[in-house]
Amino acid sequence: MKKPEVDILTIKHRNMWGEWTFKFEGNLLCGLRFTGADESIVPSTVRACAYAKPDSDEALPRATARVYNNVVRELNQYLSGKLKKFSIPIKLSGTKFQMNVLEAIMDIPYGKTWTYKQVAEIIGHPNAVRAVGNALHSNPLQVIIPCHRVVTSKGKIGGYALGTDLKRRLLCMEGAIQNELELE
Repeated sequence: MKKPEVDILTIKHRNMWGEWTFKFEGNLLCGLRFTGADESIVPSTVRACAYAKPDSDEALPRATARVYNNVVRELNQYLSGKLKKFSIPIKLSGTKFQMNVLEAIMDIPYGKTWTYKQVAEIIGHPNAVRAVGNALHSNPLQVIIPCHRVVTSKGKIGGYALGTDLKRRLLCMEGAIQNELELE
């Protein structure tokens, strides 16, 4: 039996951090990616304006437009240090293991880090440290689901699907690390 086609709406948005790509399924955010920044911007000096307006939403279905506006508002507030937890409606997909990992990391407090090993232990698979890393790498909602808060057991930054520079910036912005040179 063939699965029904699902309409995914993709919207690109720029703020002071760079370009973001949002994916919506109806009124649910199902994907968020950071797709680049202006190379001339020094990361430490960049702050998103918490009050920046989203791009025009006139062509969007009403339910999607409402969520899009909320996502942009919350993302900008988060990136400017004014929001600690996202409240937008999301849709996750993946294997049972991936879902367990993503649900676990949603409990990592703002400004704190857990290790890949801690996450593996929390989900009941203490030897699946590498599999936890792979699940985090496929996180469809980077930043919203805070996989950037997961570091190695040796206190190193570890990997990040969007690049370790962005991971370091996010951790620094949250206060989890004091400067961008930590966790080298």
